[in-house]
Amino acid sequence: MKSMRCTLRFEESAMHPVHRRIAEDDAFVRDQLLFGHRSEAGPDTMLFYAEGDCEAFADALAATDRIVDHEVRPLDESSCYAYVREDMSEFDVRLQEAFEGPGLLVVPPVEFRSDGTARLTVVGEPAALQAALEDVPAEASVDVERIGEYDGSPPGTGADLTDRQREAAAAALEVGYYDVPRSGSLEAVADELGCAPGTASEHLRKAERAALAAAVDPEP
Repeated sequence: MKSMRCTLRFEESAMHPVHRRIAEDDAFVRDQLLFGHRSEAGPDTMLFYAEGDCEAFADALAATDRIVDHEVRPLDESSCYAYVREDMSEFDVRLQEAFEGPGLLVVPPVEFRSDGTARLTVVGEPAALQAALEDVPAEASVDVERIGEYDGSPPGTGADLTDRQREAAAAALEVGYYDVPRSGSLEAVADELGCAPGTASEHLRKAERAALAAAVDPEP
């Protein structure tokens, strides 16, 4: 059994409206599909975990016509679960079918990231994985990050940061925000990121929380 970790990049026309909001709005950080169930008799049912502005996330769900029902349950000020029932687009159905063919299994979560990409892990036999890559619709491209024996370990090492959090942390290090004594300001970090100081501060707090969590309890 092989494991394939890959990143999907979407044409503008194929990007999900909620995913597009995540890519365009600094209020969003990360959106993860935890579980999904396809139904021939009606809308598909999905459970998401999201980080960022939960009210803005709920507004994005409400503004998407093909989402027929949803409920957002906040966990704290910056994270929530979302129960969603949705009529899938033709593209989404074809993409899902590509990675759920015979002999394949998508290992949750599927992560929709702030740079507009999606990351997922698929396990199966080599021939089935190759067939999945060939069946991906033309509106999406696939970057294969790793293929190997599946060992059940989470992707990556250390803190699980989003691209924007990692960019914020790198900017903070570059301008001296974490120097002792501190030689760079939060405003300098914001200038590097091209955002407001409050937004930069939020990105750094979440990156710091993820890094501390990984250091204190590195086990998944």
